[in-house]
Parts: sequence; structure tokens; C-alpha cells
Amino acid sequence: MDFTPGEMLFYGGIAGMVVVGVIALAVILIMAGSRKRLRRKLNEEYGGNLK
Repeated sequence: MDFTPGEMLFYGGIAGMVVVGVIALAVILIMAGSRKRLRRKLNEEYGGNLK
């Protein structure tokens, strides 16, 4: 299977976008968990109704 440079760029771009999407999803999930822990800790230490 021999790709032309244009095909390599095309399929490489698609593969790159998939990789970036997976990494972005992982970062979003990690940050959501961190956000919950931080809010819980701030509410314990300072009280209040943070949203």
C-alpha cells in the first residue's frame, strides 16, 4: 500500500484529530474530577455555597 504525499497528509490529519480528541476527552474528565474535589475542600474549609 503506497500512499501519495497528499494521501499521507489527509489520513495523517484524520488520525491526528482522533488522537487529539481522545486526549481532550481524558483532560476534560480529569479536570471535572479535580473540580469536584476542589469545591468540596473549599466548602469544608471556608463554608459557603460555591457553585
